[in-house]
Amino acid sequence: MTEAPRPRHDTLPLDAMQCAILDLVLDMIVPPGPDGRLPGASQVGVPAHLMAWAPQLMPVLAAELDRLTDESRRRHSCDFTALQAAQRQALVDAIRGVEPGFMRPLALETVTRYYQDDRVLAALEEPLRAPYPQGYQVLQGDLGLLAPVRRRGKMYRDAP
Repeated sequence: MTEAPRPRHDTLPLDAMQCAILDLVLDMIVPPGPDGRLPGASQVGVPAHLMAWAPQLMPVLAAELDRLTDESRRRHSCDFTALQAAQRQALVDAIRGVEPGFMRPLALETVTRYYQDDRVLAALEEPLRAPYPQGYQVLQGDLGLLAPVRRRGKMYRDAP
């Protein structure tokens, strides 16, 4: 659980415009807290996380960032970075309305990285440690609730 350094633009397989759009989109996914305690997603090293853990997403991400530029120019006659926050959100929402998977992997990886950042954990008053080996207290559930499932019996095939 460490605070990842924000990568320099020249370490990413993205151009400067794509990096600027990426920062805006990351802060749309998880905006900075109004009181300044919580950083925005653009400040927690998501690009470095992507490069380390999901490099296969970078070409898809680059194409999606380019699509935002193209759609912004087509609909608003300006770059995505020049739009007001509400216009940016409306544009992303419009694309996702037609293509629900648009930027979904980025959102998942962003949230994954965000809640690993020390500043976020500290602001949420969570311990700055890995959950294992110390673990967390797990509340005991009522296993009797599984009785209908057990009575149903096996609903799968054994592997060959």
